[in-house]
Amino acid sequence: MRAALLLAAALLLPAPDVSPSVRRAKAFADAVRAVNERHAEKPGKAKEDDLAALLPKEARKALDSLLAEKDSPDLAPALLVAAGGALDLDLEEEFGRIRERLEKAAPAEAAKAGFLVSRPRFLALGRDGVTREYLEDFAGIVEGILGGYDEVFGFEEWSKVPGKKLRFLVHQVPRITRPPHFAPEFEFHSQVDFPVPPEERITSPTPQGQFLFYGLCHELGHVIAMMDRGSVKVDHHQWAHYTGVAVVEHLAGRKPEPPWLDRMRDARWRSLTKERERLKDAKPGLDGEDGVLKTLVSLHDTVGPRAIGEAINRLDREDERERVNRVRYYDFKGIRKALLEVVKEPAKRKAVEEILKI
Repeated sequence: MRAALLLAAALLLPAPDVSPSVRRAKAFADAVRAVNERHAEKPGKAKEDDLAALLPKEARKALDSLLAEKDSPDLAPALLVAAGGALDLDLEEEFGRIRERLEKAAPAEAAKAGFLVSRPRFLALGRDGVTREYLEDFAGIVEGILGGYDEVFGFEEWSKVPGKKLRFLVHQVPRITRPPHFAPEFEFHSQVDFPVPPEERITSPTPQGQFLFYGLCHELGHVIAMMDRGSVKVDHHQWAHYTGVAVVEHLAGRKPEPPWLDRMRDARWRSLTKERERLKDAKPGLDGEDGVLKTLVSLHDTVGPRAIGEAINRLDREDERERVNRVRYYDFKGIRKALLEVVKEPAKRKAVEEILKI
């Protein structure tokens, strides 16, 4: 009883004062979140660059007031909160202003904020020693890879919430111990966590043998389509491998060669041709890694990757896939159905039915 009375008394106490810095930062970040929530509920055809216009004037005034404050113990933490808000709506100019103010108030905190580079379909955030120059180079490579995906597959949707940009968190580590990975937990966007070694620019493979170029292509396959559901294996992690080696091989043969491509030598070890040769005696199936990969390669060779891309696009347009935390999950039954709707030639339709016996 005494404990209950003490708790009730505590609840009746006035809330501790919130500093003006924190209040302004929170007003800005909360307004960003509200814009994202409304967009997620009804995405329509709006793109993330369009959403900035929906941010209320009061939120921008709150940020301006925060940036104009004198240095104080509360300022740097508040600026980091505001920086997070700017990232969540790809407000590159505002992020730059916040970082500039952090450089003056607390340079160590500015390093935590990192650098931001924005592009039409994604943004890259560099932290832990990643320089702006490194990030600009990285962004050029990602643009090239996305272009390769466009040419090979023609996928239309690149984020868990339509219209929102992809995110790449590029962070420097002394030694890569975990590969790049798709991080599906974010509420309003798809993100790839991408550790890099301490170099002036990306080379692949790394001196330690990590295939960063293939890794980027692979993780973007996960962004497009997830299949395995925890312990329930659907594609046995082969969809992203298939799309990854297909795009690596395609880009390796591009002429004229993009300036960055001479640093990417992954195709010597990771390519569709090499997988096709390795699987020459395998049978298509859905009960193991090689069977699934043979299925995907056989579809690639029979109906073509553009048909596979259009099948995924069709499932997206008709909302015929499962969503978990807004991440799109597919299965081969749905892909088979969509392929048979997309492919018109009788011989190719028959091949789909033979390859995908479900």
